Amino acid sequence: MDSRGDFSYKGIYKVLLVIFEWTDKFLQNKVLPNVEQIERDSSIDRDRTENYVIDLSYKQNPAIIKKLNVLEFHPNEAGDPENPKTYIKHNTVFARPTTSDGGTAFRYALGLNELSTSAIKGWFNEKRKYVGKEKMRKVIKAAVDANRLFDTYASTELGNLFQCPYDKTKVQKDATIVIHLKPILKQLVDDKILFFFRNDSASRPANKSVFLYNRPSEISDRYDAYVDYAKNTIYPALKNLGVMGEITEDSWNSPKNILTEIKGYMNESYGDQKTLMEECLVLNEIIEKDREKEEKQKRKQQIEDLMAFLAEAGRIVEVNLLRVSGEPLTDEFRAMLLSQPEVLYTEYADKRVFNEFILHKSCIPQAIESAKRTFQIKHSDLEIRVLNQMNVTLHLNDESPKRLLEEIEAQSLFQFLPFLTRLWRMIMGNMTVHKFEIPPIKARLQQQLTKDLASQKVKKISQEKEKLVKARLKEREEAEKDAERKSKQSHSQTNSSNNAQDDDEDIEPVKQGSPEEEKKWKESIESIVRILDEAWEFGVYPDREYVLSKLNGKFTEENLIFFLKKFGGKEIYSFPIRNQREKFPWPILISTGYLKRHGKKLFDKVSAESERQRNDKFPNQEKFDLAESQLDFLNRILPKLKP
Repeated sequence: MDSRGDFSYKGIYKVLLVIFEWTDKFLQNKVLPNVEQIERDSSIDRDRTENYVIDLSYKQNPAIIKKLNVLEFHPNEAGDPENPKTYIKHNTVFARPTTSDGGTAFRYALGLNELSTSAIKGWFNEKRKYVGKEKMRKVIKAAVDANRLFDTYASTELGNLFQCPYDKTKVQKDATIVIHLKPILKQLVDDKILFFFRNDSASRPANKSVFLYNRPSEISDRYDAYVDYAKNTIYPALKNLGVMGEITEDSWNSPKNILTEIKGYMNESYGDQKTLMEECLVLNEIIEKDREKEEKQKRKQQIEDLMAFLAEAGRIVEVNLLRVSGEPLTDEFRAMLLSQPEVLYTEYADKRVFNEFILHKSCIPQAIESAKRTFQIKHSDLEIRVLNQMNVTLHLNDESPKRLLEEIEAQSLFQFLPFLTRLWRMIMGNMTVHKFEIPPIKARLQQQLTKDLASQKVKKISQEKEKLVKARLKEREEAEKDAERKSKQSHSQTNSSNNAQDDDEDIEPVKQGSPEEEKKWKESIESIVRILDEAWEFGVYPDREYVLSKLNGKFTEENLIFFLKKFGGKEIYSFPIRNQREKFPWPILISTGYLKRHGKKLFDKVSAESERQRNDKFPNQEKFDLAESQLDFLNRILPKLKP
C-alpha cells in the first residue's frame, strides 16, 4: 500500500513498524502505543495516523493490528470523588500480534486488563467517595421513575469508562465489552471490590446482572432505599387500587412478606418498579444472611470473652451473675455457654435458694485453693460442695489438688457427724472424720440436695409463670383500655337508636364504610371464623393468641381486639375458663355458626364430662373447670341463638 505511490497511504508502513516495535517490547514494559505515541515515533501527522490505524484495525480483513483499551489511574489530579472519570483516564492503544501469538491479541488484552483492574482498585480504595444514604434514596427514586435503574449499578459506571472513540458500530462496542469490561468486572468481584448477584426475572438484559460496590453499609443503604421506594411509592398506589390493606409501621421492619405480596401484584408493565421489587427481595435474603452471620460472630466473640473471664476467675462463678453487654444471659446464650467442653456446670440448692455454678476446667486447682480459704475464714462449705458436685477430681492429673480437696472435704463433713460423736471428738481434740464415715454422710447430703433442688425448681417455675402471667395481664389491660378508648371514639358518631336495644341481646356493631372496606371487614371475619371452627374441630380451645399465630402478622394483638369488638358482632362469642388463669389467661373464642351447628352436641359432651369429674374418686380439676365454664356459657347463649 505504501510502495504503490498512492498519497493516501504514504507512511502507513512506518506506522505499522512503530506499532510492531512497541508490541515486541510489551512483555518488558506492559505498554502499547496510542495515537499520540505513534504520531511522535513515526513523524506522521495526527489525522493521517488516525486514518491509518483505523484502516489497519477495521478495514483490513483479517485485521492487521488490534485496537485495545486500557484505564490509567491519575491520583494527583483534581477531581470529583463521586465521578471515576475525573481520576481514571481511558486510553486506546494498538498492538500487532506476533506469529507466536497465532494472530490473537489475547495476552495483550489480558495484560491491559490487569492494568485497568489495578487502576479501578486504586481509585476505589484511595479516591472514591460514597454519595451517602439520603442521596442514594434520591438517585434510586429518580432512576426507577425514569425506568433506568441499571444506571445506578457499578457496572454501568465502570462501563462508561470504556467509551472508545473508535467504536462506531454496535459490533465494535460489544467487542470492547467482551474483551475488556466483562473480564475486569469478574476480576473485581473475585477481588471483593464489587458485589454481584443475578436477577433472571428482569425483563431487560441490562438488569439481569447486578454489580454493586462491595461496601456493606452502601449495599444496606441501597436496600433501605428500595424498601423506602416500595413503602412510599409502590404500596400507596396498590392500596389506592384496593388490592392491599393497611400495613402497620412495625411490619416494615421485617418486610419480606410485604415485599413478596407487593411483587405478586406487579407485571411487566410496571417496568423498573417490578425490577426494584425483585432486587429488593434478593438483597433482603442476602442482608438477612449477613446479619445472621454477624450475629453468630458476635455471639462467638461474646462466648470467647466470657470463657476468658472464667479462665481468669480462678474459682467457681454463679451463672446468674454473668453479664453480656451489661444484660443477664438469655436462654439461648446460656445454653451455648454451658455447651462449651472447657466448662463444668452444676446446680446447687438448699431450703432457701437455688443457684447454678460454672467453672473453667483450667481453674480447678485455683478453685480448690479458693474453697479452702473460704472454709477456713468463713467456715462456709458451699464451694466444697459445688466442686464435689462437679466431680472436678475426674479432670485432675495432679494428685496434690485431689488430696487437698479430700482433706478440706473431710474437715467440712465434721459438722454432719452425730451430735454425741462430734462432742466427744471435740473434747478429745480429735476433730476429724474417718474415711469409713464419709460415704454415708455424702449420700445423706446428696439425698437432701436432690430434694432441695426439686423443691426449688418447682418454686422457680411457679415464680416465672407468675411473672409471665402478670406481664401478659398488664399488656392485656393496656390493650383493652386502648381498644375501648378507640371503640368509644368510633361509636360516638353512631345513631343513638343503637343504644335502645334489649340488654339481653348482643348489640350488632355498626359497620359503615365504603363497599371495598366492608368487603375487607367481611373477608377478615370469615378468615377468623374459619380458624376458630378448625380449632374446635381438632379439640383446641382457641384464644386471641391462637388466632394471631394463624393470621401470620395480619393483625397486632391490639388491632385484633379492636377489630373483634367493632366488627365481630354476633358472629364470635367469648368465655373465660374459671380457676385456670395460668393455662388459659385469655377468653376462649367460638363462632356463632359453630354453636348453631354443634352447640347441642357440645353441650351434651361437656355435661357428661362435668358429671364424670364430679363422681370420680380423683377428679381432674382442670377438666372439671373446662367443662363447667363451657356449661355456664352454653346455658346462657344457646337459648338466644336462632336456629
